[in-house]
Amino acid sequence: MKKQEAPSQAWRDLYARLYIKHYEKTYPSVAANGLIPKPKFPDTKKANGLTRFVIDMINWSGGYANRISSAGRVVNGTYIPGTTRKGTADIHAIIKGHHFSIEIKVGRDRMSEWQEQERERVRNAGGNYLIVADPDSFCTALQYILKN
Repeated sequence: MKKQEAPSQAWRDLYARLYIKHYEKTYPSVAANGLIPKPKFPDTKKANGLTRFVIDMINWSGGYANRISSAGRVVNGTYIPGTTRKGTADIHAIIKGHHFSIEIKVGRDRMSEWQEQERERVRNAGGNYLIVADPDSFCTALQYILKN
């Protein structure tokens, strides 16, 4: 009987395959000489790492993904609030011609009231909204989206 692959290994394998495919397309002469560096896996147990993972997977799959920052900034000691709508999802993406707003939630992090309202706005406008909590479930969703 074949031993079932550990879930954490499945996403790593897919990430590595897409990384190599992306590298071959972006740097063909480097790839032709067998000089593709090993991928650096993001720490998907942290929000920044999972965000990086999702963006890489979408971009390397032929889609478009961009991180959205709604935080303000400090300029010369003065706080300037961000201009992004409060509750906007962490990532905006286009996959196979369809818009996806993607919210990253790690550990005990939960959707705020503002995020719930934005999810409804996106859905009412005909967009898709994903909440991603781990790399395995995102890989499953991405593979489904790419096949349909």
